[in-house]
Amino acid sequence: MSHYLACTPRAALALILCILLAPAEQGFAESQDTSAIEEIVVTSRYRAEKLSDVPDSITPFTVEDIERHRIERINRVASLTPNLRFSDDQEVGVSTLVIRGIRQNRGTGQPPVSFRIDGVSATNNLLTTQELFDIESVDVLRGPQGALYGRNAIGGAVLISTRQPTTEPEYDVRFSAAQGQDFTLAGSASGPVGDDGVLYRASFRIQDREGQLKNAYLNNQYVDYKESAAFRGRLLFQPSEKLTVDLRGQYLDQDGGSGYFMPGSEGFLPLPPPSAPILFGNPTFEIQSNRIGKSFVKSWETSAKIDYDLGWGTLTSITSYTDVDSGNDQDLDQTLFEAIDIIVVDKSETVAQELRLVSNSDTTLRWVAGVSYFTQDRFRSLATTFLGTPVPPAAQDLELEDLAAFGNLSYDLTDDLELTLAFRYDEETPKDTTQGRSETFSELQPKASLAYSFRKGLLGYVTVGKGFRAGGFNNLAPGSNFLPGFDKESLVSYEAGLKGTAPNGRMRGGVSLFFIDYDDQQYFLFDQTGTQANINVKKSEISGGELEITALPSDALQIDFGLGFTDSEIKEYEAVPGVLVPASAIIGRKVPGAPVWSLNLAMQHTMPLTDSLQLVSRLDYEHRDKTYWTLDNVDTQSAYDLTNLSVAVEGERWSSRLYANNLFDEEYIEWFFAARFIGLPADIAWPSKPRQVGLEYSIRF
Repeated sequence: MSHYLACTPRAALALILCILLAPAEQGFAESQDTSAIEEIVVTSRYRAEKLSDVPDSITPFTVEDIERHRIERINRVASLTPNLRFSDDQEVGVSTLVIRGIRQNRGTGQPPVSFRIDGVSATNNLLTTQELFDIESVDVLRGPQGALYGRNAIGGAVLISTRQPTTEPEYDVRFSAAQGQDFTLAGSASGPVGDDGVLYRASFRIQDREGQLKNAYLNNQYVDYKESAAFRGRLLFQPSEKLTVDLRGQYLDQDGGSGYFMPGSEGFLPLPPPSAPILFGNPTFEIQSNRIGKSFVKSWETSAKIDYDLGWGTLTSITSYTDVDSGNDQDLDQTLFEAIDIIVVDKSETVAQELRLVSNSDTTLRWVAGVSYFTQDRFRSLATTFLGTPVPPAAQDLELEDLAAFGNLSYDLTDDLELTLAFRYDEETPKDTTQGRSETFSELQPKASLAYSFRKGLLGYVTVGKGFRAGGFNNLAPGSNFLPGFDKESLVSYEAGLKGTAPNGRMRGGVSLFFIDYDDQQYFLFDQTGTQANINVKKSEISGGELEITALPSDALQIDFGLGFTDSEIKEYEAVPGVLVPASAIIGRKVPGAPVWSLNLAMQHTMPLTDSLQLVSRLDYEHRDKTYWTLDNVDTQSAYDLTNLSVAVEGERWSSRLYANNLFDEEYIEWFFAARFIGLPADIAWPSKPRQVGLEYSIRF
């Protein structure tokens, strides 16, 4: 497999360059074939543009992709996107997202991407795990995107658009049943409200899952159970020709299992001196917690997006309010012994306001300018019980305020050459009112790109941009050795890319190479006191690239190919209190968290059955190469392969699909924490999901 991976980038790169750069007169004459790949339009720069005209590395998903890939959460998007890794672990709401080696900060930390739904930021990191339903498109942008998409866009942006209200009545119902007693019902209704030009859309998704993973030491009870309900409503109306108002409300309620990590090593229980540690001898890589954990996330979000056409541009106001209430009760030591338990309470309220002005797109000079304000009040408490004795909780009431100004300017130097200059200035102030600490972090984040059009539908670009994520304060418990706070991080990203469509319209592709110079990268750890902390790695470098190809070898067959790779090195690291591994074991190692190589390949075949029916077969294959879990690179996940299969009969208004996820029941570790870093009795590992076969039916009317 290693030889195959070493050859693949060069061969695939040569293929895409030959086809994309080939002139039309050499046999790639403009085709009138209606089976050409659908042209994708994105609005990543707040104006409608062809994907091949935007100088950024973007992976788009259309409504058809979302249907046939069964995209219901961001983890499915990540499995189809080079250099994007999304892992569920610990409880509903908690995840770890890694993009180009840039990591998620857990606890009260921040994600490495701006996560937006209909232009509204998901202002709490617990909301990135929400179910996606009634979705129109998903676009993943890689590289710093702060100038247009706000705070935490240090690694990129995930832009989600839900389906718009319709002028004619429209209804949709979807039902699925799968192994694990996993039942889902979803639906939507859309249309006009009376005769006043007001349009509405209402949608919902309900799931009830018994589970597939069992705790053999608690009567084989299921640990990965889940119940969830989500409802969304939108009203869209135009009081005048120039004014558009879009009102949106969404409620989410998730309940599920928690803390079913598996011990990855035999553990020990440290007792107070002079007692020696007690060796457990617990079994490894089995779910064996001494209690069935439970967790929940409830949230309510309302927003108002107002657009006013000024003639020469559009003024947009986005106001949002988000309330999130979550918690969990679990066995923290993850062994069958009664050692360490934890109860977590997490509540937050957020208000965000953005004002931006976007010029018309039919001019030589195009620009975006705006300001944003963000404020959040978040309380988080982690109470542990050690050998039956309660420990004072790690409690933190955190007030967060961010004020920013941003701008983006694109200018056509010639008909074929575009210069883009952008910036964002953030001033973010976290206040830990529980312990009386406050600090302000500020950063100017410039970005510049030069894009050259070799021909219609073929773009080359180079980009230099700075990304920033603010520092903050750790949620400390008595007895923890971690520092009270952590510093801001920043990076400079250099990228070169080529993207476009073959002249005959049967192939679309892109290739990009990047280098990241990283200062004070934030890294998440926790310990047995219940403290969840972020530390800083002083200096690191990450390089890599992505290659994506979509091709139509025949009218019936579509192939999607993606390849991502990263190479990294921790250049400088200074010993940090609370980290038990010496600096000498960390310097020179690779940045952990993302596979060194990732590859995804999808083949979709369409065969007509009748004039109104077609059979659509889809095979998805994903290869994830070696992954380093820890800063010292001692613990790793070896390479593994995942395969999904689906077969669907599709009519004009209905479809029935049989699917199998993880077809060959591959077992792997989703996420891992080493005992020598966190002070728990044993290493702990989050198990992968087993094979799941299901049936889905949907109808539109």
